[in-house]
Amino acid sequence: MRRIKAIAAGALLITQPVAAHETDGGFDAVIEALRDLGAHVEAETEPGSIDRAQGYRFALRRIEMHLASFLPETDVWNPVISRCPGRLCKYGFDSPDHNYLTVAPLDPTLSYRIIGSRGDTPYITFQQFSIGGGKWNTGGLIESKDLKMDDGGNFELLLAPENPDNHPNFIEMAPGQTSHLLIREMMGDWNSDKGASFSVEVLSREPEQPRPSRLLTMPEFEARASALADFITQTGPLYRKIIKAEPVNRFDVAYEQIDDGGFPTNFKNTMQYEVGPDEAVLIEIPAIEAAWHNIQLGTLWGESPDYASRLISYNITQAHEDGDGVLRYVIAATDPGTPNWLDAAGNPRGGVFVRWQTPTGEVQKPKVTRVKLEKLRKLLPKDHPVVTPAQRAEQLGERLAGYNRRMNPIDPPQ
Repeated sequence: MRRIKAIAAGALLITQPVAAHETDGGFDAVIEALRDLGAHVEAETEPGSIDRAQGYRFALRRIEMHLASFLPETDVWNPVISRCPGRLCKYGFDSPDHNYLTVAPLDPTLSYRIIGSRGDTPYITFQQFSIGGGKWNTGGLIESKDLKMDDGGNFELLLAPENPDNHPNFIEMAPGQTSHLLIREMMGDWNSDKGASFSVEVLSREPEQPRPSRLLTMPEFEARASALADFITQTGPLYRKIIKAEPVNRFDVAYEQIDDGGFPTNFKNTMQYEVGPDEAVLIEIPAIEAAWHNIQLGTLWGESPDYASRLISYNITQAHEDGDGVLRYVIAATDPGTPNWLDAAGNPRGGVFVRWQTPTGEVQKPKVTRVKLEKLRKLLPKDHPVVTPAQRAEQLGERLAGYNRRMNPIDPPQ
């Protein structure tokens, strides 16, 4: 069967219709793509290793994460809002602090209204994407500081091809065949921040003319399943290649502007870490003024490890800052008794990803030092806190409670 050409980025795709004689191959194409990705995992990893186990899981998660995007129940006349971590989003250094919300599927030729309530998370960005003409088109965007709201924090967004009435919160649709709006909520205190809420409606149809969601036909299944297969093939090896190209236990630059479809006022820095069982990797980052900041670990497959019950990340609210204005993070396999312990989570090698959202200060290159655990304290300020096992248990308990609150964002009775 001729594989259908699909151009994909995130949840976006273009598919060309299949010919009548080329049916019943989409399912097999997905299975073949998974087998090929499994072969890539075997070529990249040692037999019996944690890395291989994580690679196989990564391969299987491509189905769990992307199936709804390629084979949705709804269509552009009935878009829905989905959220991570409410569903699996383990790909491309997914941020443990982000609620990723997707409004999809959308038609770039139609007009949509998003009604929202701001909440009190530190920062929110809105960004529209379309696929068309053989490329990934970035549409309009808006961020918290520019969002026009009433005194109660309520707002309205217009997603449309044009803005003839000068709507204050307008997001222009990029041309293409399929589209979505990506909302990034950057959480601070997982246990108290109240996230935003949203609803969506199509403005291009008359209220008395409801359109039921289109049923999935076999030709459409063939096109979309084959597109999913191509997406797995094209993106499966991507982030491992990116991570393994980064320097080990050092940052080469102060920061980079995200230019791969991320939000343009977001800045990043990336490296690999390598740490032995009796070692620590100390990362020192001078604190600056920014709307939001975090640091996280990731596997060599570009996934965040379990961040509900392990300390693999810290954000601008959670991190301890020393008296000299430096944030000191310690990567180690066992608890070093420092406030910003980054738990290697069984991975002696992995990735480190640092983000600054809308920084207003000068970002300096982080300093990285690999040291024996027994000598770590000599590199820390004299007043750097010591975290006891009891305090660590409390910290972990609060983290899990905060994660579960984000999964089920209704505050329990006090």
